[in-house]
Amino acid sequence: MDSPYTIKQVLTDSNLLQAWYKVRANDGCAGIDRETLSDFESGLMSSLALLRDEVIYETYRPRPLLRVHIPKKHSPATRPLSIPTVRDRVLQTAVTRILTPLFEEEFEECSYAYRQGRSVNMAVQRVEQLRDQGFVWVVDADITSFFDEINHQVLLREIRKLVNDQAVLHLIGLWLAAVVIDGPQRFRLIKGVPQGSPISPLLANLYLDQLDEAALDENLRLIRFADDFLILCRHKQEAAKALAFTAEVLQSLRLQLHDKKTRVVNFRHGFRFLGVEFVRSLAIKAKYPDMQPTALETEQLGQIPDECAAAVDPEQETDNDKALLVDPDEFEASTDKARIIGYQYPKTELALAFAEAGIKPSYFPEQNSAEGLPGEADEPEQVMAVEPPVSAPVGAPADLDPRLRTLYVLENGYVLGKESERFTIRQRNRILQRIPSIKVDQIMIFGNAQISTQAMHFCLQAKIPIYLLSGQGRFHGVVDGFSTDPVLLHRDQFRRAEEPQFCLALAKSCIQGKINNCRTVLRRYSRNQGLDSLSRTADRFKIILRELGKAATLDAVRGHEGTAARMYFSALSERLDPDWCFSGRTRQPPTDPVNDLLSYGYTLLFYNVYSFVRARGLNPHVGFLHQVRAGHPALVSDLIEEFRAIIVDAVVLNLVLNRRVTPEHFVMPQGAGKECIMHETARKLFIRELEKKMNAPITHPMSGLRLDYRRCIEHQVHHLAAVIQAREPIYKPMMLR
Repeated sequence: MDSPYTIKQVLTDSNLLQAWYKVRANDGCAGIDRETLSDFESGLMSSLALLRDEVIYETYRPRPLLRVHIPKKHSPATRPLSIPTVRDRVLQTAVTRILTPLFEEEFEECSYAYRQGRSVNMAVQRVEQLRDQGFVWVVDADITSFFDEINHQVLLREIRKLVNDQAVLHLIGLWLAAVVIDGPQRFRLIKGVPQGSPISPLLANLYLDQLDEAALDENLRLIRFADDFLILCRHKQEAAKALAFTAEVLQSLRLQLHDKKTRVVNFRHGFRFLGVEFVRSLAIKAKYPDMQPTALETEQLGQIPDECAAAVDPEQETDNDKALLVDPDEFEASTDKARIIGYQYPKTELALAFAEAGIKPSYFPEQNSAEGLPGEADEPEQVMAVEPPVSAPVGAPADLDPRLRTLYVLENGYVLGKESERFTIRQRNRILQRIPSIKVDQIMIFGNAQISTQAMHFCLQAKIPIYLLSGQGRFHGVVDGFSTDPVLLHRDQFRRAEEPQFCLALAKSCIQGKINNCRTVLRRYSRNQGLDSLSRTADRFKIILRELGKAATLDAVRGHEGTAARMYFSALSERLDPDWCFSGRTRQPPTDPVNDLLSYGYTLLFYNVYSFVRARGLNPHVGFLHQVRAGHPALVSDLIEEFRAIIVDAVVLNLVLNRRVTPEHFVMPQGAGKECIMHETARKLFIRELEKKMNAPITHPMSGLRLDYRRCIEHQVHHLAAVIQAREPIYKPMMLR
């Protein structure tokens, strides 16, 4: 069953129409675009349809807010209101209608402002009730510039506790980042919520709900109407403690009590609350209540169009249907999960957008440079950072963007889709995540996860390969566009495959790299663990390497490879505890946890190499060491050999020896010929560690360049292409010491 608090419900015909009716009933003025209610209504259905489409295709942008100043009654001061355009008010109201029931479940009984069925009169009656019960000492409190001081991060933290739909959060983020135009001035808020936006009363109440809960937890009698509140106590000492407690809670919310307007009093001396004078047992409506102009009094506001009469102050008595208050804080997109490691982005909206896309410009204009904020038509998209896919690159070298960024879709029932310039991950019609397509270079889909036709078409056009694998990592196929561009390279590759000496030389190089790097891994662990058996096996590899150089046939090369592999895995088995049940390499199926990890890792590595081979224009099925057979990317099998030990084996050993993965993370084979099955938690951990390894920096031994492992693979693929085309004399594998 769909959640009732999603963008799907926001954009229904019924909800948008009801939102329009509410905006029209409020009879507000035009916003910065000068579009009146009548203008919007003249093409109502097309206007609503356009608004819906802009949200669906993520092209919606809020207009700047129009700042107007309304004089306070019986005061020379003014109160600023920030008016959204009609279209923005409709959409904000539509979101508010959907979120209100969700937020209402969290709100407390002591809160009376901007809530359906609650009013000033109810708050006054509650004061009288408590007074009659003996609560005669009062903390009469007022928060300093509450609406202007709301902390954006604190507010967003509370919103995210309740709202899971990323599209709704994205809309709120856009509204929070809106520009305010105040005469010749144009600026963004860095704190506070502008009074005048339909969604603001709801967000303001959510912000102070933390105060309500804290007071009730302390068994305090709190009565709150927006930022005006009372705490009623039986004794003066209790009131003093309540005042100190309240100040502490507000400080945690980045708010302060107004020194001149906050005091401890009792009913004998009297006080005023919500326009009512409380003196002893009397409650008298104040002669000069702290209220904003009514509709009749706005006639004197010459600088505001008549239609602005309904843009009332939030402190005016109103139910939720009439409330027009604020557009909250500037939305701060988290760049921690969408940044290039080591690159410091300026704290600007434009920079955040580049951060999400993973792009590092050489220059960013200053936020408050001479050009000022971007014009309305040029406003950058305010992006909301989403949780990265399990493959999010970590540990990349400080001066490099992550290479070949991989999106892993692991969960059964997940659907990979495409909206605008983003991939989406859905489950039961609920969007779980959005990933900018510019951040994805290849996709791996496991098990019963699915992909939409739109996403598939986009990937084919963008040359993003889609690998389809079983839940345990067994390859089923690849969705990849066929390109005829590298036909000349293919011709050279086929010719080289028919040259026995070329194939033999290349095969020797590939296996030389593999055996050397296996030896490197054994030597590292023999030093770290003090195991002579590993060191002895590593030394024996020297003999095999010398014999490899004398091999005269491909079969002889393969024989030396097999001998080295058996020795290598036998040596590793001596290092592992018996509960791993590892005695050597077994495949198809893997029958123990270590073999399961190795097979899974080799599969992921294989298709990373495959992507680089295809990107370079080589034919992945025409190899030189491995025999050509239908459906087998033999060239990829050739190239993967030198990287198996230093990437996959290193990750597996790290996880196993440090017990970050244990045998309990696996289901052992349930009979002969059955495979060992990895639990989902181990699978996700392994992918994260493999990604970390792929992005780890290393000095490439031949070029001397500081690269990550993926770029090393790419370097070797380009090197092989140059050898095939006779632009370089011999293939040199990547060998580590």
